[in-house]
Amino acid sequence: MGLHKGVNKYFDDAKLEAGVSESRSENPWQWRWPNTADFNFNYYKLLEDSKNSAIARNTNPNLRIAIIGAGVAGLTAARELFRCGYTKIDIFEASDRIGGRTYSIPVEGQKTVLEMGAMRMPFFDTPGSCNSIIDYYTTRFGITTQNFPDPGSSVADTGIFINNGYGPDLDCPYPQPHLDIWHKEAKEPPSPKYVAVYQKWSNFANMVTEVAKKKYNTPHWKDFWHAVVNNYWEYNFRELVVLKAIKTYHPCRKGFFGGLGMNEEEAELFYTIGAGDGSWGAFYDISCLYPIRTLLFGFGSNHQLIQGKFNPEGEFSPGSEYQNLLQDNLGNPLASPQYLGVQSFAECLFFEPVVSNLVDRISLYQATQTEKYDINIYTRNPVRNIEYLQSSDRLKIISKSLECEYEAAILTPPTWASQLSFNFSEFDFKTQLPFQVLNSFKNSHWITSCKVFFPLKQRYWEVSNIPQIISTDTYLQGVYGYSLDTSERDAGVLLVSYTWEDDANKFIAESDDGAFARQCLQELDEILERCKNINRPISPFVDTDKPAVIHWSRKPNYRGCAKLYREMTWNEDYALLRYNQNFSDRSHLYFAGEAFSVEGGWTEPAFRSALDSAIHLIKNTGGEFNGDFNYSQYPQYDNWKPISKS
Repeated sequence: MGLHKGVNKYFDDAKLEAGVSESRSENPWQWRWPNTADFNFNYYKLLEDSKNSAIARNTNPNLRIAIIGAGVAGLTAARELFRCGYTKIDIFEASDRIGGRTYSIPVEGQKTVLEMGAMRMPFFDTPGSCNSIIDYYTTRFGITTQNFPDPGSSVADTGIFINNGYGPDLDCPYPQPHLDIWHKEAKEPPSPKYVAVYQKWSNFANMVTEVAKKKYNTPHWKDFWHAVVNNYWEYNFRELVVLKAIKTYHPCRKGFFGGLGMNEEEAELFYTIGAGDGSWGAFYDISCLYPIRTLLFGFGSNHQLIQGKFNPEGEFSPGSEYQNLLQDNLGNPLASPQYLGVQSFAECLFFEPVVSNLVDRISLYQATQTEKYDINIYTRNPVRNIEYLQSSDRLKIISKSLECEYEAAILTPPTWASQLSFNFSEFDFKTQLPFQVLNSFKNSHWITSCKVFFPLKQRYWEVSNIPQIISTDTYLQGVYGYSLDTSERDAGVLLVSYTWEDDANKFIAESDDGAFARQCLQELDEILERCKNINRPISPFVDTDKPAVIHWSRKPNYRGCAKLYREMTWNEDYALLRYNQNFSDRSHLYFAGEAFSVEGGWTEPAFRSALDSAIHLIKNTGGEFNGDFNYSQYPQYDNWKPISKS
């Protein structure tokens, strides 16, 4: 829950301290702090420098490329390669829609959407920072944002329901069930028990960020980060939570910051109230490097709700092909873009015209409809096999409907979906597709997630005493209400239950129909009516006839919501991170998407890995980079490995 308040305040206060400023790299090709820990390359500058041309020029007009997956990663790679003059591209999509795990369902009568996948975005640190790819595309496409109502943030009041409403202190329970309210104006949560948890997380987070921001973009960064990894890669998050805390960082023990120092009771509270964007207890059994990489390096701060395409006056301003009848290159119907919510990024990438001096000012979709370009999208057409043809040094891709040969293929599906959906054949396991890479595909940890939504009839948080956000230790876990702050006065939507991992696994046996959604709504009603300081249900504000439920683990094209990792998996993770760098020139395969990152569950890594795949494809096929960039300026992963303490 909003324990990121302390971290954000630290960022703001640090800028005002005498003699201390944000790290500024002398290398313009590096991001500013806060940003990713492992691979620092300023893709924003690459895109901005080429916004009226392209990042490179294709020198081989006969080159044919396959892109597997029409999510954000696949469409980003396709768009940027098309701008570079790669005009023979086939996009294979197993489902009947584009967007992947950016999945926004419109609500009749309003512009606020049900965000069934990604729903809040970090901009490193705020929109307009020019410090992320999502910030670039937001500006480029005219996509607007507003502050997301994270639990405990200054955006919304947060209710906390613990121990059937009797509060966090069972030695001194409330006399009657009660919903604790963390008001958005308050700097700390409303109970001494919560405050203790809040301070222990904040002390650890502030200690790490104070040191990290001074070393970021300096010659000392890589050694410092490797020291952090050596100290923590064998711990899971649960172990970090209870690991003894230290008061101050000592450089003589480089990269070690102790733990959060919580006792068992505090760890149970932390399970529910979390560390920045809701409950984190479901993540206790993953590597603690994941929350360190994300919560402390810019992913957990100042989240934005993506509105869609709106003009500065807040009026809806849809783009190309809006409400048109569309079809793919197999004749299948293709949904017209809605330009609302997170899915608007995928829609803009595919349907909005490109700007380039190498191709016409048309969109990828328009290119699929003209004979001048050999651009195709095939939906409902899963890939079954990818074969390396040694005789021609090409790839043969066999899908449900087609069999074609290509000089290169970019893979974006989740690793489990790839493992169970198609085969790799005739690849050399030493020089093209090593066993360690395939084992990482098989052994990746994909977490489950379930969302249960309803449209609202009225913004309950504005007309009642029910807080906008509620964190619970019940099976509902997180409850969110949100609505767009645009010229239209939407009623908004209610995410009545947001769960991850074990908390979401409890729901796998439940159907996606309205019965389960109404059960969740009834549970929330009973909680609120039980609490004497609320004493009213939320359902009168809800359109109970239009629920929406998604279980990401039950979707065969995904088989999970986000790729995370256990402790001691650095080498397996890096086998995927290094693949484009080390093997793509011989295999002609390129990996892109959140599935191949170490910051799973976020959209930004999907953008970054898509551009990484495009850069390596351009380099490997003899393309010529434009402007000030050349491949020698692109960072390289080294072969460093952590040392086990055991």
